[in-house]
Amino acid sequence: MATKTELINKALTLIGAAPIVSITDSSNNARIANRVYDSSLRSLLSECAWNFAVKRALLATSSETLAWYHSGITIVYARPSDCIRIFGTNDVDATWYEEGDLIISDTSDLGIRYVQYLDTTSRFPSSFTEAFIDRLCADMAFAILNSAKIAQAYIEKYERVSLPKARSENAQVGEQQFLQDDAWELAKYNNSNTDA
Repeated sequence: MATKTELINKALTLIGAAPIVSITDSSNNARIANRVYDSSLRSLLSECAWNFAVKRALLATSSETLAWYHSGITIVYARPSDCIRIFGTNDVDATWYEEGDLIISDTSDLGIRYVQYLDTTSRFPSSFTEAFIDRLCADMAFAILNSAKIAQAYIEKYERVSLPKARSENAQVGEQQFLQDDAWELAKYNNSNTDA
């Protein structure tokens, strides 16, 4: 699989810029790539519950106290340091909020399913890698080439082609998941009112 430097060099080549030897070398392209790499990756990871980056964790309670609490929502947890975005909990009826580095809930022993920060490029599926390269192209093009046109072309390719393709392929892995009906849906379709 491609290394971090190889991914960056592919993006640099696509935008017509000179490749780098290492992400830590002193060239202008390396400095710009080093500056945008992490934020570009975090942005892409937050887009979807990427199967390769999903992690589950039982949350540790925090000793931090809040100035005030919502009614019944008094348990404070520490948000995992590698958490990019939370996609669910182990209790579908749990009420919870993210506030900074904390998660406040009404449920004890809360567990979360989340996308972790993962920069091990060997774990990236090919469609994710393609989307990431397009994102890097968009994020580096203006800084390196001073070309808003090239940056715009790659952000459009990312948003319209490579990201939807990667999300679609990600959704086709594993068992199909369905949304759970909420109280409104159940009331609408399971109405036992016989007054009509």
